Amino acid sequence: MASATTILLVAISLPSVLAGLYGDPPILTAAKHTNSVNNTACSLDQTQPPGNLTLCGNNTLFSVWRPVSRFIAPEGWQNDPQDFFQIVHLGYQCNPQHIQWGNISQCAALSKDLTFWTDVNSWHDPKTLYPSQLSDIRGVFDGTVVVNGWNGYPTTLYTSTYPGGQLGASSSPAEIEGTETVSLAYTTNGGSSWIKLPFGSQGNPIICTSLPSWTNIYKWPKQNLTGFRDPYIFQSPILSKVLDKSSAGATGPNFLTISGGVRLDADPQGGPMIFLYRQTDAFDLRGWTYLGPLVSEPALSSFSKWSGNFGINFETVAVTRLNEEGEAFDDGSDESALDVAFMGTEGGRNGSHENHWPLWAALTHSNNASSGSFSTIDFAGVGDWGRSYAFTCFPVKTNGRNRSVLVGWSYEDDEDLVLAMQRGYQGSFTLFRDLYVKIIRNVDPSFAGINETGSWKSRIESDGSTSIVTVGQKVIKETLTSYKHSSIVSKPVGRTVTVNASAVTTVNFGKQPLSRSYAVSGTLRFNGDARAGFRVRASVQEWTDVWFDSEAETMNVNRTNSSLISTYGTELETGKLRLWPILNANGTGSVRQELNLTIFVDNSVIEVYANDVTVITTRVYPWLSSSKNVSFFVAPTTSGGSGTVEFSALELWDGLIRAWPERPDDTSKPLQWDGPIASIYGLWQGW
Repeated sequence: MASATTILLVAISLPSVLAGLYGDPPILTAAKHTNSVNNTACSLDQTQPPGNLTLCGNNTLFSVWRPVSRFIAPEGWQNDPQDFFQIVHLGYQCNPQHIQWGNISQCAALSKDLTFWTDVNSWHDPKTLYPSQLSDIRGVFDGTVVVNGWNGYPTTLYTSTYPGGQLGASSSPAEIEGTETVSLAYTTNGGSSWIKLPFGSQGNPIICTSLPSWTNIYKWPKQNLTGFRDPYIFQSPILSKVLDKSSAGATGPNFLTISGGVRLDADPQGGPMIFLYRQTDAFDLRGWTYLGPLVSEPALSSFSKWSGNFGINFETVAVTRLNEEGEAFDDGSDESALDVAFMGTEGGRNGSHENHWPLWAALTHSNNASSGSFSTIDFAGVGDWGRSYAFTCFPVKTNGRNRSVLVGWSYEDDEDLVLAMQRGYQGSFTLFRDLYVKIIRNVDPSFAGINETGSWKSRIESDGSTSIVTVGQKVIKETLTSYKHSSIVSKPVGRTVTVNASAVTTVNFGKQPLSRSYAVSGTLRFNGDARAGFRVRASVQEWTDVWFDSEAETMNVNRTNSSLISTYGTELETGKLRLWPILNANGTGSVRQELNLTIFVDNSVIEVYANDVTVITTRVYPWLSSSKNVSFFVAPTTSGGSGTVEFSALELWDGLIRAWPERPDDTSKPLQWDGPIASIYGLWQGW
């Protein structure tokens, strides 16, 4: 078949667009179909090196790299998680039948265990909240839910976007007030659909300067903002106590953060900020009183080399309080608890990883914002060092236990969209993670690194011993239990590998995985310095190495040889990790902390957990069907390395689960193109 693109235009009229403002979403698409699946120049033979895969038609590679054991949209574009409530409704930004972010809606799914999922409504059309008002016609961005909200119904406050100008932290011209606002919608059917407040006075958008006058509804808390988005609602007894006299008369039970910052080109002292609001009274979710910045940081600053970069703009902020068990909901009486904010940052990664960092910061709150914010950062870290972003956390209660669960968006590594149409989808979620305060006890107090500025603080215990305190994250038990139960489980024999100072040593597992979805875990003890871990998704021609460098104190995913397809990204993924010196029980000397390493392989997704402290989620795209194998990996460090590495407590779970049991194997749909009519109305055009 000829390679020329065939275009099928959909008739569009101004009345249909205006009708969409008050009913169904407007039709602004033109369906395009590229090369046929039957194109003889497109070979899908995965026993041979790939040919020119750009000759393949839309969706022809739909199942080649698609994850099956995690949260993923049925097709098309997916990004940020949002609107969690009950057990469990979870929304996400979606652009069905498109492979690019664009005129965003919210789709949703249901789960009882955050592991197995069912699409809301159906996989054919899981959209639940979409652009339909003047204030949100450009897109429905992130939001959060109050369970007992408007008239007692679950209620979302979401970012509503209007085509009144540019969006973005460094857009030119700059973003103006009213382009991003906050709107309210509620559901009477468990989230299958949402009812928005009417547009205008007493309705949407809702963030305003005062009640009951409803004037200046577009007014920002500061001028020259980099953004004003991602409202996050939470309750906090400790903030209520600390800010009791700083709430400007607001008495409502809920706090709300909005992510953004002040532009450097307008203010040399500008930088990213978290804007803090409090519900004005308990009876009206439309009224919010601005208190001041919760966090304010200088643009492009970094807390430490362990902490990423704050960039020029905050996004997707989420706030929680943690203890060793999970979520803490005290007013400060638990002195061991940590107040933690998660934030996405823009503009501080030198162009790598789409210039994003997903960070967290441990905070101390005060009732005085004279220093620039109500909270100061005690220490800060990276939520995930790989290709993931837009994390949010939400409270979950299980058998009387309070939990704070974290999840983020795992994005592809095909930044030039070379094979995006052939895949027919973009993005998935990370695995769901329990957050907690991780305490590493009996650390050698003479170790100089204890006092280094980093992603931890040190603490002297009542018995005089020294502990390291940081934020821990681990895959939720529900997922681990299901993964293991549904897999073929093998336990490779442990071994000790001697470091070869001039060569890489790999030893194949005796039993290899049969599928492209599996988990491998083990405990590593370093007796000397080495790079050690596992090789995964491996064949003779393709492989990915996951290793810890004890000399550099880094966890790494080396993707250099991960795919025979040259257009996919292969940048080395690196995250900081320290194995602390732990005092011997007899009080004489210390030993290096062991490394507990788990790697989840879900086709193209590699998700690495090291000691519940360092997490790396990234993408690999092996072409060959034989690229499945696992082996031990030991290599010298930059200076050569020495000694041995002991591998023990090894397990391989082969198969994992099918996370969407009600979907067919193929949920692809024809791709559509928004435009050129869309651009006339200030919307986005594109695939």
